[in-house]
Amino acid sequence: MRILLIGMLVCLGTGTAAAQPGATGPVATLNAEAKALSETDPERSLTVALEALAAARAAGDVRGEAEALNYVAYGYRNQSLLDIAKQNAEDSIRLSVSLGDAWGEAQGYNTLGLIEADAGRFPEALEAHLKALAIRERTGDKEGLSYSYNNLGNAYRNIGEYETALEYHAQGLALKIELGNRSSEAYSHHNMGLVYFAMGRFPDALAAYRRGMAIREELNDPRGIAVALNAIGQVEVQTDPAAALRTYAQALALRRQVGDTRGEMATELNLGDVFRRIGNVAGATAAFNRALTMAEEIEAPLMRSNALRSLAELEAARGDYQAAYAHQLQYQQVRDQMFNQENAERLQRLQVAHDTDRQQRQIRLLEQEGALRTAELTQVRTTRTALAAIALLVLVSLALLYGRFRLKQQSEARFRAQAEALSEALDRVNALKGLLPICASCKNIRDDNGYWTQVEAYVSSHSAAEFTHSICPSCAERLYPEYLPAPGARTP
Repeated sequence: MRILLIGMLVCLGTGTAAAQPGATGPVATLNAEAKALSETDPERSLTVALEALAAARAAGDVRGEAEALNYVAYGYRNQSLLDIAKQNAEDSIRLSVSLGDAWGEAQGYNTLGLIEADAGRFPEALEAHLKALAIRERTGDKEGLSYSYNNLGNAYRNIGEYETALEYHAQGLALKIELGNRSSEAYSHHNMGLVYFAMGRFPDALAAYRRGMAIREELNDPRGIAVALNAIGQVEVQTDPAAALRTYAQALALRRQVGDTRGEMATELNLGDVFRRIGNVAGATAAFNRALTMAEEIEAPLMRSNALRSLAELEAARGDYQAAYAHQLQYQQVRDQMFNQENAERLQRLQVAHDTDRQQRQIRLLEQEGALRTAELTQVRTTRTALAAIALLVLVSLALLYGRFRLKQQSEARFRAQAEALSEALDRVNALKGLLPICASCKNIRDDNGYWTQVEAYVSSHSAAEFTHSICPSCAERLYPEYLPAPGARTP
């Protein structure tokens, strides 16, 4: 049952996004019409897209040509002409890259991812959707991001990464609600239901399907209603196979009415599964063979593999082991082509590359913030350094001024001391200047008060000089001749 589910809606995805922003003129009008019809009337959408392509080439409108090629690719994809669809999508990408048109390039990768998923080339599908996501994240295209998130959710569901699928669908749903895109919102609810169903969470799946179907009924979208009915039938078959048969019959009728071959094929597979459950082998065999025939006609390998496996299981259950073995071999060959070791490794590399790219973008943002903070810190440090230098200069200046003041004080003190000493010396010198009255006989000196004093007393009182007494040779000869040595005698 899980394999049938994956096959049923691997092609389900809103991917065309809005028409080229700011585009005007006849080509832009046709492109906008092709886009509007892409989900409700795929055949008419393709016709209008081809008209837009011819008009763009006639007018030399390369940008309009690139957009028209994208809608042509989408139209061929809806008709299951996947090789032609892929070529047009790649041409659209090539022209958009040559123009430097990021919006158109992302659109092209988005459509290419849907085509690759329909063909069962899941690594290529994931790679294309991741490229579209990276461009839209870089350009801030919210509407485009909502589609990329949705399609990445489908891609991860197809490879069994259910939690990752739910995360992407939740992001896409939030953006679609914010933008008011009701039709695309219905797709997100439905795709989340697919993930819940694959996880075995049937009540959650049924609730999500019904939310999506209510929006499609509101928008009168028969193709979308058929999609919702088919999914609801898958939940009903778990408890009420008869109700599931009725629901599938409604879905099948709507899909035939709108010409949805891929949807019709998925419903046939689901009908066959119900018939098998209730023991209607003939009905189951007929439904599985109708699905297998359609899968071979439109080259849908995933659907073909699901039909082959169902037939192998059915034939084994009724004892036709030879037919069962033949169908099982065919099934295995188809699956091996889609899920070989190289693809598994490539899926892993793509996921690692995407995670690395996202981390690098976050690192660059953090580095930019860090650079701003570093610049602010550098400015603060520079200011602090300048203030510190100024403060140091002020302190040095104050220290020099204080030192100069202290030197001046010391110099003045030395000067005063020297002046005082000089003054005292002058005073002493002045005290012995002038005419001194002295006795011609005894040599006493008359002082200022008229008293006569010995010369040594006078000098001692008027200077710092002190006297010691001795006797000169003349006085000694005169006064004490007897004590003097004889002339010519040697003094011992």
